[in-house]
Order: sequence, then structure tokens, then C-alpha cells
Amino acid sequence: MFRVFKHAIPKPTTAGSTPAASTKPNLDWSSPSIRDRMDAYSGGAWAPAFTAIAGSSAALTGLLFVAISINLSQILKVPLLVPRAMEVLILLTAVLVLSTLLLMPAMTATALGVEVLSIALIAEGLVTVIQVRSAHRLATVVTPGGFAVRVLGGQVGLILLLVGGVSLLAQSGGGLYWVVPGMAFAMVSAILGAWVLLVEILR
Repeated sequence: MFRVFKHAIPKPTTAGSTPAASTKPNLDWSSPSIRDRMDAYSGGAWAPAFTAIAGSSAALTGLLFVAISINLSQILKVPLLVPRAMEVLILLTAVLVLSTLLLMPAMTATALGVEVLSIALIAEGLVTVIQVRSAHRLATVVTPGGFAVRVLGGQVGLILLLVGGVSLLAQSGGGLYWVVPGMAFAMVSAILGAWVLLVEILR
């Protein structure tokens, strides 16, 4: 007994049939998909940057606590180092909280702006109070140039965040292109502060 197997034979394309869709990528830069990827006011495309910043700031916060715990007695002996440690902790906490919040999905530009402005204003206020209270003692032990670097190190990143928050609310002027550099600058300032607390204090 023989079994007859029916093989599927492709049907020929007729003149009226629709041709197969082309697999050629769409390189039209005016298409919505490409505009969305380049959008400075939507957090979705920036998730890899925020993820990297959140992980880095968390690691640096851990490093800061290690530095403080190791050199706690030396830090308490130098009054100027206590506000420096507080300032570094504020910067790292602000960056960590902000980068985590910005990873939340489907947020509008207004929501992003409110988050950035709220955290930046709180951090700016705390850092300014710390710097003002320690300014008279700091000015007596460092040069004017060193004093300016010390103040700007804690302020520039937060100022960039404030500009980015306003830009997000207005949806004009760069948006997240201000926020990411602001967080990066704040992290660099915090790294320098952690270095002082961990290494320079032992010299």
C-alpha cells in the first residue's frame, strides 16, 4: 500500500498580487520612530544612561560610607571635613534618587521637569546652606582659587539640573541634554570629595 504525500507547491505570483514587503531599513530621518529616539524631552531613550548613572552613584555612595567609617576619627578632628562629607552625600543621594525616578516608564516631559526641579532645588538649598555656614572657616585655610573651586564643585552640577528641569517644563532648550551632564558633573565632584575623605586626609 502506497501513501501519497502532497507537497506544498508555491503559488506563482500573478500580475494583480501584492509584492512582498521590502526588508530595506527605513532611513527617513523625518519618520516618527527616529524623532522619538532623538527626543530630548522623553525619558524612554535615555534609560541606558540613567541606569549607568544610578549604578555608579550607588557604588560611590557605598564608597563614601566606607571612607567615613575608616577615617571617622580624623574627619571629626577637622571641622571643615564634616560639611564636606555632608555635601558629597547630598550630591550622591540627589543623583541616585533622580536617576532612579527618571527610569520610571511613560512619563511626560512635565513630569520629568517636576522631578528634576524638585530634587535639584532641595539639593541646591542644602548644599548652599552648608557652604555658607562653612565659608568663613574655609576662606581662612585655603586660597581664593581653592575656595572658588570648592564652591563651584558643589554648585555647577546642580545648576545644570535646574536649567534642565526648566527646559523640560518648557519643552525647549535641550531638556535632558542638560540633565545628564548635570548628574555626571555632580558625580565627579562627589568623587573628588570622597578622595579627600579617603586618601588626602591621611597625608
